[in-house]
Amino acid sequence: MNRAVAAVRLSLLALVCLFVTACGFHLRGESPLPAWLESAWVVSDVRYSEVADELRRALRVAGASIPEQPEQANAVIRIEGEQSKRRILSVGSDGRPQEYELNYQLRYGVYDSEGGVLLPPQTVTRARAYTFSEVDVLGKSTERDELWRELRRGVVAAVMDRLRYSQPVKSPE
Repeated sequence: MNRAVAAVRLSLLALVCLFVTACGFHLRGESPLPAWLESAWVVSDVRYSEVADELRRALRVAGASIPEQPEQANAVIRIEGEQSKRRILSVGSDGRPQEYELNYQLRYGVYDSEGGVLLPPQTVTRARAYTFSEVDVLGKSTERDELWRELRRGVVAAVMDRLRYSQPVKSPE
């Protein structure tokens, strides 16, 4: 009895796979960067900005070249501000924090090599909540650090999505 049910399930699965591939279904993947971003430079006021490094990496993966000098780039992505906040969401009966919210905000603009505005400054914000326990302070601090990294990656992904689907205010030369 179980073999018959398993055979029917396997046959149905094979049939579904056949229909899905026959209709031309395929995963969409990511959209390419627009031509005006084929060469991009990332600059930040923060000397060792992890977000700037992540953004450079994401641009390379998406097919953009990162030139040696900003004057050689079609677009200069300027990180104009980063802000990290942590706030208490809930407290226990003893008045100690039990839950926090991490909030990461990035402000950026895109300019041409002469400083003309291609995309006006925009802000991207991501937030995550996590519970806190005084019993597991080391584990929770590791979790908090990982959440900060995840928030930065999320912000970079949002910036990349905005860049993929945006049109410059003025046409780059």
